[in-house]
Amino acid sequence: MDEPGARYEIRYTWTAPAWLALALAVLIGVGFVPGAEPPGNDHIELIFTPYVVLVLPAAALRRTAVHIGPRGITLGGLLIFRRPEFLPWPEIVSVTFWDGMRGPGRFRHSELEVRHRRGPAPPPQPATSPALRELDAYLSTHVDPAFVESFRGTKGSTRSMALCKVDAGRLERAVRAFAPQVHVFGDVGRP
Repeated sequence: MDEPGARYEIRYTWTAPAWLALALAVLIGVGFVPGAEPPGNDHIELIFTPYVVLVLPAAALRRTAVHIGPRGITLGGLLIFRRPEFLPWPEIVSVTFWDGMRGPGRFRHSELEVRHRRGPAPPPQPATSPALRELDAYLSTHVDPAFVESFRGTKGSTRSMALCKVDAGRLERAVRAFAPQVHVFGDVGRP
């Protein structure tokens, strides 16, 4: 089951947001040079300092964001703000990777979501609105019921990949090597 080279580890690294944080750190640092006049009295460094403090150490330390191995997937935490989460293969239902332009400003955004089961699945809730019942009826004729049933009672664990460089093809190969039963969705299968 552990094919050579099948393991995949995604690390935080120097991406565009990290370089922006470095530039902001330099700008903030200029304000502390003796005799330097900061531009205006707005103290904008108070706004940007938390961003710099979060992003620069993550990029510089190159900590593990995601590890895919023979036992399961470990979703790393960003410094002290999120603890790593280990999800074993028998609990994982799907892995989804999104990479693209999102939001009103059309910023590049990438995200990894792992849908999994923890404990007993909650009983299915009946659709309460007519629109949901109509959607359920439509999907029942177009989607395999076993596929739909595999997602009932699952939860999602998501990590932003904005500070990572992800090889989507390698991500898909790693998941397929260790757990061929896991569904893989999104922007995978391309470098």
